[in-house]
This record gives sequence, structure tokens and C-alpha cells, in this order.
Amino acid sequence: MKRLKESYDVVVVGCGPGGAMAGKYAARNGAKVLVIDKKREVGLPVYDTASVIYDLAELEHAAGFPFNRARCAEYQLAGNGFISPSGKFGGIQPWLDGWAMRRPELEKELAVSAGRDGAQIMMDTKFIDVVRENGKVAGVIIQQGEKRVTVPCKIVIGADGVYSRVAKRSQIKVPTDIMVSLGRDFVGVKRLVPVDAPFYELYMVPELAGYFCWVAPHSDDRLGVAIAFQPDLLKTGETAREIHDRFIKHLEKIGRFDFSNAAEVAMMSGTTTAVKDAPDKLAEDGIMLVGDAAWRPLFVSNWGSPGIPTAVTSGRFAGETAAAAIKAGDVSENFLKVYEERLKATFEGSGITPESLVEARQLYFKLLSAAPEVQDAAVEAIGDQYSSLHLYLRGARPLAGCIDKIKEWWAKNPQYN
Repeated sequence: MKRLKESYDVVVVGCGPGGAMAGKYAARNGAKVLVIDKKREVGLPVYDTASVIYDLAELEHAAGFPFNRARCAEYQLAGNGFISPSGKFGGIQPWLDGWAMRRPELEKELAVSAGRDGAQIMMDTKFIDVVRENGKVAGVIIQQGEKRVTVPCKIVIGADGVYSRVAKRSQIKVPTDIMVSLGRDFVGVKRLVPVDAPFYELYMVPELAGYFCWVAPHSDDRLGVAIAFQPDLLKTGETAREIHDRFIKHLEKIGRFDFSNAAEVAMMSGTTTAVKDAPDKLAEDGIMLVGDAAWRPLFVSNWGSPGIPTAVTSGRFAGETAAAAIKAGDVSENFLKVYEERLKATFEGSGITPESLVEARQLYFKLLSAAPEVQDAAVEAIGDQYSSLHLYLRGARPLAGCIDKIKEWWAKNPQYN
């Protein structure tokens, strides 16, 4: 704790992608910044079971610097596509600059950049509480080992994930629905169905209705195989590992892969926010939330809103807003809501509305909840359009009229409704 300065303008809780970018851009723009994280090493342990980026160049642009791709970009992916229950494939939605990433190395790139721009970073440091004086944020209580100290500050940025302690100590009402994920990293897998180029594979598994199942290739014979689900789907006595085993058996049953000689080299589990709208507000007097702590606010992008890209962009916007607020001497909600307005502004001119997003979700889950034979027919006929719809919902960017084409197919095939 001796390294602490007497006070800070901004304290950022969490040094993941969102926290690192909030710290970087608050410090770059003149604020005195402390970033804390309860982990001992940035990026570890790994909770992300996919770590794929749809457009890495766009992510680099948002972060404000080029990444060392040899270190953090592992395997190039052509796009995303659905595989039906019987193994039918309808085509992919191409990605502009898609990659399976090395998550720890990517997070370290972001943290190192924040440190170079002047943010002080302290690992193995827990956030305990927000300190208020006369109703205003006056600091935070943090802990290393058995020692607790109060650190004066004017703004707290919560970048501490789905169970955000900062959010719980604010008046911001964040939804509580979460998704639990389990991913296993296999090497020595034999691909039985050749592909023109590796892609992010999304699976519909009849016996796992309501589960999100996918395969993220990391090399020719190495796969990240993962499931995600809301906890209430688990039946009494079931474990996530048992559910995952059922997915592996499905992949072998439909003849996509042979795992008989595969070795499991890693298992990752974590939680994430369900795919829903962000809260009505992401800031109050002296506090802002970013990334998963902010319920992944949607913005228009090629890359998809969840995960790293959302954290990077929301973190940057929050950091820049925090520095501007410090310069203006105004850390009120009225000033800090500029951060929210910048996220919302990305929708301007896009043609996207809350109503269009609701319609897109309805079409998406209509397919996921359909009978297996209907899923087979839809994927075979318009699988490429559903691949586009998946990216639309992940990134909130219209893609070549996929919604209209999907609606047209359902209208022409009333027997499936």
C-alpha cells in the first residue's frame, strides 16, 4: 500500500478489458488514476470460453493502438455459421478480420497500454466499498491481505463483471439474469467434415434446448468446445460437465468430429450477462459502470457487442468522460451521462430501433426453440441468413436484409410455424 498516492481523481475497479481502457483514457486525458484488481495477474484465470473477435482491426481502432498479433491473435476464422441437429450447414456470415484470441495475452496488451499512459495499476487488491461524504463519492475502501485503507477519489468506475460490487453500492438498477458457461480446450481432435475455411460453429442440439452450444477452432486439430445456459435449466443432479459431455457426444453422433484420441488441455468456466438490453442508465453522481458490470450496453459495430469489444469501447468512453468531468469540476450524473449518450449515438443513422432488435430476437429464438426437423429445414434453406442474424444481435448492425429474408421464408413455409 506504500505505493499509493494521497488521492486520485478516478479509481477503476477491475483491470479486465473495460477497466484497462477506462484507466488508460482517463489517465491519457489528464486524470490521476488508480486501477485495482482482485486477481494476481491480468488475464488469469481465464473465464472466457470462446475468446473470438469478429473484427480485430476495429477493436484495435477502438483501443487506440495496434496489438501484437503474433502474441494475442491465435487462429484466423472466416465467420460464423449454424449447424442443424442432423448436421446440415447453410453457410456463414463472413467476418472482416476474425480471430480466435489468446485471452490472457490480449488483456495484458490492454493493461500494459493503460500503464504506459499513466494509470497506476495494483493487482491482488480488493474493492470493499464506496466512501461518501454528504451523499457524494469521496473515495473507496480497498484491501490487500489483511490491510484496509481508504483511498480518496472523485469518480469510481465499476469494471468488475457480472457480480459487480460497485454496482451493488450504487443506485443503478442492473438486471440479474446471468448465463453460466463451461468450455473445454481439446487438442488432437480429428475433423470429419472438411470446411473451406475454419469458422465459429454454432450448434442446435435437440436434447439441449435452451443451451447455447458452440465450437471455436484454435488450430487444425485444436478446438474450444463450449456451452452456456441460464442456471435454472440445470435439472436436479445434473452438472455442467455432464451437459458438456452430451454436447461432445452430439458432435460425434452427427459426424463432425472424432474426439477418441483428443486430449483435454484446459477447462474454463465463468458467468456472463444474458443477451438483453442494458439498464436505462449507466451512471450516477460519481459512478459509472462499464462492460459486464454495465450489462453490456449495445452499440453499432462489426464485431458483436458481448465480451471484449463492448468492454473496450464502453471503458474508453467512460474513461474519457471521467477525465472531462474532472477538468470541468463536475462529477454529477448530469455530466457523466455523456458516457451513455456516446454509446447511444452509435445507433444514429443505422436504422436500428428497439423494435427492430425485439423482432430480431423473436426470429432468432423462434429457430432455436423449433422442432429439430424445422431447424434442419431452416438451416438448409436460409442458414446463411440466420448466421447474419446472429451477428446482427451480437453487434447490432443490419446485415444485407437478413431479417426481411428470414421473415419471407417463414411466411412461405406456414407448415413450420
